[in-house]
Amino acid sequence: DGSGIDIIDLDETYDLIIVGAGMAGLGAANEHRKIAKAHEKCLMIENHPVFGGESKRNEFNVDGHLLIGPQGANGFSAPSNEDGLRFPDVTADVRYMVELGISMDFTYAELKNTDKKIRLAKDSYGFQYWQEDITSVGYYLGKNEDGKAKWAFDPIDSAYTDMDGSEHDNLDLANWRSFNFETPDQPNFDKWLDSVTYKEYVEEHLGFSSYVTRHADVILAGSVGLGSDALSANCARGLGMPIKGGNTVQESTSGPSNWVRHSMPGGNDGFSRHFIKKIIPNGIEGSYNFNDIMNGKIQFSELDNPSNPVRMRLSATVVKVEHEGDSLATSTGVSVTYSKNNKTYRVKAKNLVMATGGWVNKHVVRDLPGEIHEAYDKFNHVPFLIANVAVKNWRFLEKLGISSCVWRDGIFGNSCNIRLPMTVGDYQPEIDPDKPALVTFYVPFYYPGRGMVEQGIRGRAELFSTSYADYEKKIRAQMVELFGETGFDPDKDIAGIILNRWGHAYVTPQPGFFFGTNGEATPSDVIRKGYGRIAFAHSELQGMQHWGPAADEGKRAVRQLSVMS
Repeated sequence: DGSGIDIIDLDETYDLIIVGAGMAGLGAANEHRKIAKAHEKCLMIENHPVFGGESKRNEFNVDGHLLIGPQGANGFSAPSNEDGLRFPDVTADVRYMVELGISMDFTYAELKNTDKKIRLAKDSYGFQYWQEDITSVGYYLGKNEDGKAKWAFDPIDSAYTDMDGSEHDNLDLANWRSFNFETPDQPNFDKWLDSVTYKEYVEEHLGFSSYVTRHADVILAGSVGLGSDALSANCARGLGMPIKGGNTVQESTSGPSNWVRHSMPGGNDGFSRHFIKKIIPNGIEGSYNFNDIMNGKIQFSELDNPSNPVRMRLSATVVKVEHEGDSLATSTGVSVTYSKNNKTYRVKAKNLVMATGGWVNKHVVRDLPGEIHEAYDKFNHVPFLIANVAVKNWRFLEKLGISSCVWRDGIFGNSCNIRLPMTVGDYQPEIDPDKPALVTFYVPFYYPGRGMVEQGIRGRAELFSTSYADYEKKIRAQMVELFGETGFDPDKDIAGIILNRWGHAYVTPQPGFFFGTNGEATPSDVIRKGYGRIAFAHSELQGMQHWGPAADEGKRAVRQLSVMS
C-alpha cells in the first residue's frame, strides 16, 4: 500500500479463487469441482512450490534405496475397506477415502533379518501413547552412576514400575494410563472440561501427581504443540487422553470395530495427491489408481493450464485481498494481489475462500471486519520441526529390541522412531536392520509454566534462529546419547538429514476454545460466518488439526459461497 510497486493486472476473473492449497484448499477445490457449472472457472493460489500444506513428502536415495518420509502431517485411522464402504460417514477421513477411491486394506513390508520380535508403529505418533501396547518402545531415562544408559523397555507391560518416578508416581502413571471411570453425572460435562487445563483436571480433579502431567506433556506437545498447562482438558479428551467416562476417540457401539492406525510413505501427502488427481487429472502422471497417484511424478506444467476448470498457481504469495466496490452489499467481486518471481500481479474473483491460516488471514484480508479480526487474535500458534534422518542401517535400534524412543530432557526433541513402511505398487521398501531407513523426529517447542503466547513466540525464535549446522550437531549428539552404546556412529551411519520447519504448525486450544467464554460465540464460529464474498476454511477452526476435517472446512466454505453465485 503506497509503496509504489508496479502491479500487473492480468485481466483474469474467476468464479472462485481459493487462497491456499493445503487440505482445506484442496477440499474446497474438490467441492467446487463437484457443484460448479460447466463454464465456471476456479484458481488456486499457493505460496509453496508444491501443494499439500503440511502434507508433503521428503525423499532420499541411500545406496539405491528410495526412502520416503513425511514433511509434516502423517497418520490416520481406518477400518477394513469392507467396513469403510458399509459405513462411509463414520469419520471424515473414511468418507473421503471412499470418495477418492482409496482402498483401506493397506499393505506393509515385513520385518526381516532379526530374531527379535520388534514391533514397529505405522506412523510417527501412535507409539507415544495410542499404540504403545503394540509397539516396541524404549523410554530413555538418562545415565546411571557408571555412565551407562538407563532404559525402560515397553513400560506399559510392567505397569510402569520400571520408570524413573517414585513408587507413588509410577503407580499414578499406571492408574492414569489405564483408568476408565463412569461419565460423571454432570450437565454440560464437555463444556466444563473446556473451562480448565488438562493439568488442572489431572492434578486437581483426579488427584494424580505432577509426574503424570509431565509424562502427558510429551504426548500432548508432540500432538498439539504445547503441554498440559496450556491446553484445554476438552482438547486432551478429543486426542484420546484419559478422561472420566472415556474420550471422544473410543470405539462407538455401532459401525466399524477393527480400526487400524496407518501412514502412507510420505505421510498425508497421499491424500493431497488423490485430491489433485481428481481436481486436475493431468497434474500427476499416469492413470487414476493407487500406484500411479502415489508414485507418479507431479506434472507441474499442467497445474496452471488455462484449459483446466480448476487451475493451480504455485510459488505465488498472496499479499492483499479486498472486496471491490464501495460496500459489501453492492460488491460484485474480490480483488487478489499476489507476488511471484519478484513481480506483483492482480486477479479478480466473484467469490473467494481463504484456505490459509489465521495468522495470514488477519493481515492479508484488508477489509476484514473487526469481529473476525478479534476472533483470530484468540488463536495461538506454535511451531514444530520434523527432522527426517536417513541412516544406512538401524542395527543400533535392533540391538535394543525397539523401533521407537521417548525421552523427556534431551539435546534434541522428545521422541523418534522408524515406521513400518507401507508398500505401494512399484514402491516396495524393505525393513531390515542392515538396510537404510528413516529415523523421524517430531520436535515440539514448549516451555511449561510460561504463558501460551510467550511459548509460541519463543519457539519460533528458536526454530528460525538455529542454523542447519547447529541442528545437525544436536541430532548427532542426541542419537549418540541414545544409541552410542549399541554401535551408532554418526559419521558412518547418517546418510542425510532434512529439516522441515513449520513456524505456525498448530493452533493450541486453550480453555474456552471449543465452547466459548462468558456466553460468547467461539472464535471458530465467528470466523466460519465469513463476510461479503469471502469465506474462511482452515484446519485450525477444528481446534485439533487433521486432514479429513480440514477438507470438510473447505467443502463447507464453498457451499456457503455457492448461494451467492
